[in-house]
Amino acid sequence: MTELLLLVAMALAISAWFVARGARRQIAILNRRCDIYDRRLLDFMEELRRVRSPLPGMGPTDVAPTEAALPAADDFLSPAEEVPDLEPVMAQSPPIEATPVTPARRPANWEGRLTENWLVWLGGAALALGGAFLVKVSIERGLLVPIVRVILGLCLGIAISGTAERSRRGIRPGHYDLTYYVPQVLAGAGAAIIFASLYAAYAFYDLLPGPIAFTLLAMTAGATIAQSLRYGPAVAAIGLIGGYVVPMLVGSTDPQAVPLFAYLTVLTAAALALLRHRGWWWLAWLSLAGAVGWAFLWLGAADKPETAVVGFYLLLLLGLFVAFRHGVPRVGFLRGTIDAPMVPIVSRTAFWIIAAAIVLLAHVDGFASGSIGTAVVATVALMAIAFHDSRLDDTVATAGALALVLLAGWALPLPVPEMNLWVFRVATDHVADFSTAAVGFAALLGVGGFIATRLVPRPGRWAAVSAAAPLLIMLIAYWRLQQFDLHIAWGIAALVLAGIELAAASAIASRRDGAMETEIALAAYAVAVLGSTISAAALSFSNAWLTVVFALHLPAMGWIEGRIRVGALRWLAAAVAAAVLVRLMLNPYVLDYQLGPTPIFNWLLYGYGVPAVAFIVATRQFGSRADNLLVGLLELGSVLFSFLLLTLELLHVLHGRLTMSLDDCRDLAVPALWLAFGTGVLILGQRRHRPVLRWTGGGLLVLATATDFVLQIATVFDDASVGRTPVLNALLAADVVPAFAYAAVALRGTTQPVLCRAARIVATGFAFIWVTLETRHLFRGPHLFNGAASEAEWYAYSVAWLLFAGAGLAVGLARHNEWLRRAGLVGIALVAAKVFLSDTAELSGLLRALSFLGIGGALVGIGYAYRRLRPIEPAAL
Repeated sequence: MTELLLLVAMALAISAWFVARGARRQIAILNRRCDIYDRRLLDFMEELRRVRSPLPGMGPTDVAPTEAALPAADDFLSPAEEVPDLEPVMAQSPPIEATPVTPARRPANWEGRLTENWLVWLGGAALALGGAFLVKVSIERGLLVPIVRVILGLCLGIAISGTAERSRRGIRPGHYDLTYYVPQVLAGAGAAIIFASLYAAYAFYDLLPGPIAFTLLAMTAGATIAQSLRYGPAVAAIGLIGGYVVPMLVGSTDPQAVPLFAYLTVLTAAALALLRHRGWWWLAWLSLAGAVGWAFLWLGAADKPETAVVGFYLLLLLGLFVAFRHGVPRVGFLRGTIDAPMVPIVSRTAFWIIAAAIVLLAHVDGFASGSIGTAVVATVALMAIAFHDSRLDDTVATAGALALVLLAGWALPLPVPEMNLWVFRVATDHVADFSTAAVGFAALLGVGGFIATRLVPRPGRWAAVSAAAPLLIMLIAYWRLQQFDLHIAWGIAALVLAGIELAAASAIASRRDGAMETEIALAAYAVAVLGSTISAAALSFSNAWLTVVFALHLPAMGWIEGRIRVGALRWLAAAVAAAVLVRLMLNPYVLDYQLGPTPIFNWLLYGYGVPAVAFIVATRQFGSRADNLLVGLLELGSVLFSFLLLTLELLHVLHGRLTMSLDDCRDLAVPALWLAFGTGVLILGQRRHRPVLRWTGGGLLVLATATDFVLQIATVFDDASVGRTPVLNALLAADVVPAFAYAAVALRGTTQPVLCRAARIVATGFAFIWVTLETRHLFRGPHLFNGAASEAEWYAYSVAWLLFAGAGLAVGLARHNEWLRRAGLVGIALVAAKVFLSDTAELSGLLRALSFLGIGGALVGIGYAYRRLRPIEPAAL
């Protein structure tokens, strides 16, 4: 306990240093004013002396004898002096301007601050600790009997307090010297020593019974607070800390709530009145911490919490902090509303902390009717505060949060023993009370907030609470009662709520005046309508239908946003779009949904088709007014849902399921579809200058190309059957479709030369692979890698490649396409190399001769055609 005494004394002394800083500014202002008044009085007396002196041009004989001698300035205001009537003379004199006076300022250098500030407060702390150490030494050495120690400690504290009063009388107004801070330090140190002596008499020596010790300590704290009127806020802070610590220091075997909270109520009321009267706003944080801190401490530690008393105390605190801002009408020095910046902040913080204490009170009380009644009264009070005080109208959010948190934590064990949904189900014996409270809070916040929108200067905030609170309360009730089980009754309730919100939105729309607050109120109810309908879908549907209903809200939001133009709707639409994307793109259970045997006409058609159409329509609606992140998200969703719809429908047609086999050439139709779709998206994005479409289309092309190569290696090159029909077989999807897709990209899909050249090369490569594999298919049948190549097959490759290169050259010459001409020439050169290098060794007889005759005739014919169709330009002279 000795160490605790030392810590308390140190805390009281050190806090004085922080507290006095605020007092110095106010006292400095008063000192400056006194200096200005003194100077003006001296200037006035000097001017009066000048007026009474002889005027220019008058001799000494012209002055009356009674005016020959001018009294000194110090004697001017003496009762024996008679001041003559000087009004005519003063009327002729020019107006006199007061000389500006610069009051003495606090030294700004480190030396002045060290001596006038830090050393003084350090000395005060040393005095307080010195008194504590004297008590400690007397105890350890047994120098004095306990009662003498206490009396000497009290005398020391009183003597130091008396020294504070004596030093205060020597302060010179307007001058910052050492004595300016000494009275506050001495008064604080004296109060700390008296407080410590009384506590030692109670805790260490048992000289005082508990009630008497409590009374004396409380009186000491109150006297210290009263002293602050004379010495400043530093002493007030010491008194406040001591006042709130007293109940903790003086324990009781049977603590009672009524005396404790009655004492705290009186202490807090007196402290707030003093702080309001003197303008020491920042000290209200100490009162708030002490007053509400005791409520939390009592509810968490008391064996018999007596919740009715605590609830009444919290409501009184709510009223005290309202009075702290608005005053007491019939008390003169407490009348009027305070608009200092810190006062609304303190009041707002107090309301939130008191609301949190009421939630804790309900948990401690087991959500009995008394604590719920306290919560209802507090909610009404907070709404009334927000209604009558426009600077604190955001307090209506505190009322809404109190109701929501109370219902969400109704009879919930704290802490939750395990994350099990059944833990959150409201017990059977609490269902009736919970339901009644939910309906009551929803009606209070919803209806009360809507009525207030007609009467307050900023209806947007009230509309936000009025629109959101009933919907959130319904969702909390569904969570606590239904445990996320689907039930049509909850969907109907959500639709009824949507109708009520729609009626409120219509009422707001009927009085639209273009003001921002009215638009915010209308947007709040519009969002609530959409939120209610979305909730109705979520509470009634499952699987694909839930996503479909979500997606259908996007065009509705676009239509509403086009008429009220509120940004909140775009954020809500973005959230809904993101939810739909997550459900359809990242939901692994989609593959387990029942498809049915019918191709095309299954849940995929509406599960992905309807969201795709909804996203497309919403893109046009939102994009027609602004191009932002939402439009890009909707474009992405439109492409992805269309892509998935086509892909999954194709897989269902091919295999009757939603997965590929990876060993069947029919799967080559999937990347072919991706290539065609990606090409269309890329060209559309290029035409409309949409970056999202361009990047998505390009990504699909890369994915499709990689998949096509992998599937060809896994099927065609693994000797899987490509089909018996020439041309119309799996190679058509594997190579011809990609070739045409990349050719279209080269022509229409990009304007960048590098990408265009790359697309041409890839298209040519796919076409070359198809010509080669289709030639092999003519000789080997459906299994392309079955057996060895014959001389006829090897000769056929030369013919096919030569025809392929010649066709490219011919088209290039006919269309004046330089790239095709050069590609054809490169192809013919490669065929010629094959003939001379390979056919000479691999072929024999007639086929070898035909090979050379063919390549020779082709080369000659190419030279002739090239000369005729593209004449060589004459050389420059």
